[in-house]
Amino acid sequence: TDEQIYDHPTHPYTQALLSAVPVPDPETRGSRERIILTGDVPSPANPPSGCRFRTRCWKAQDKCAEEVPLLAVPERFKGTDSPAAHESACHFAEEKDVVHAA
Repeated sequence: TDEQIYDHPTHPYTQALLSAVPVPDPETRGSRERIILTGDVPSPANPPSGCRFRTRCWKAQDKCAEEVPLLAVPERFKGTDSPAAHESACHFAEEKDVVHAA
């Protein structure tokens, strides 16, 4: 569901986007981790091999250049009741708390 994706993001790009959402509470804002993307923005006319996000992803490894990640529930969450058990197109998807303060 949408709630699972917003409250329990597993894809690095989703995590980066959610970390940029303005937070009204100054205390929470100051203690929150911001994910700043670096690297080259991929060309839509000539996308990179494998994962399209890999040129900006902090988790990228060789597998990301070689293989397009399929949209699937990450192995570590399959068969669990975890709210992070939703589909993500990332070889290294894992939950990261970016919406709430750590």
